[in-house]
Amino acid sequence: MREALCAASRTIRLHSSPPSSSQGSPAGPADRRLQGETRRGLTRDMLVLDYQPRHCMRSGRTLAVEALPRWPHRLTAAMGASSSGTPERHSGRLVGGWLLQTACTEARLWNRPDLRLSVKLIGPQLTSEELCIQVSAALEESGLPPECLELAIPESVAFSLDEDAAIAFASLRDIGVNLLLDEFGHVFASLLALRDMPLTAMKVDRLMLRSLPSDQETLAVVRAAVETSHAMGLSVCADGVDTDAHRLALQGLTIDEGQGGVFSPPLSAAEIRLYLQR
Repeated sequence: MREALCAASRTIRLHSSPPSSSQGSPAGPADRRLQGETRRGLTRDMLVLDYQPRHCMRSGRTLAVEALPRWPHRLTAAMGASSSGTPERHSGRLVGGWLLQTACTEARLWNRPDLRLSVKLIGPQLTSEELCIQVSAALEESGLPPECLELAIPESVAFSLDEDAAIAFASLRDIGVNLLLDEFGHVFASLLALRDMPLTAMKVDRLMLRSLPSDQETLAVVRAAVETSHAMGLSVCADGVDTDAHRLALQGLTIDEGQGGVFSPPLSAAEIRLYLQR
């Protein structure tokens, strides 16, 4: 596994163009401060992962668990995080590697080969030749089987991914890692990414569910996305299933998995272990 992913990384490096002068310039004071705050946050356990289960919409059985990072306010401000709370620029790769390693290590403790661990990729990881190496290291050091890992790719960046990203994702699929198009409908609600990426699943964003079941136009868009995904062999999950009305509407649309308050809120590492033992 490591050999295959490292070979993909070398291929990406060969395809990549030389860095521009701006990319190769030394980090400024703000960048160095950002990286320093990130490293201190990781070493002092200031960044915390919660876990939210995803359930089968028909049977209620737990099928997957998403790792959800919590950024302390002071660190978030220092890192110049985006509106979604995700750290950017140089520190993104460092934090992304930590998220993968920590989540995979936790998931291995569950001893549940029937579950998928879902980890959302941070922007800098998606354009980095290090992605395959990070995934390989997290899987090998934790002992988590590749088929138990699901990498979530935000829809907002899916359309800007280049050939390097395509090579990386194809290599990850080859070893059994699952790929999910995340936040569908948050920005584009376009089905093109379903065709162009080696996906295994798609998640409908909670923003699209707020007006259900009364908004017929949104209902039609979601229905079309679900039917297209199923025709392509993808499973479909919905985020933000917070009411029984949502759940009933989504069951009628034959959505496969649901995540939200109607099933369970985000849980700490200790709480998710107990939850999965029920």
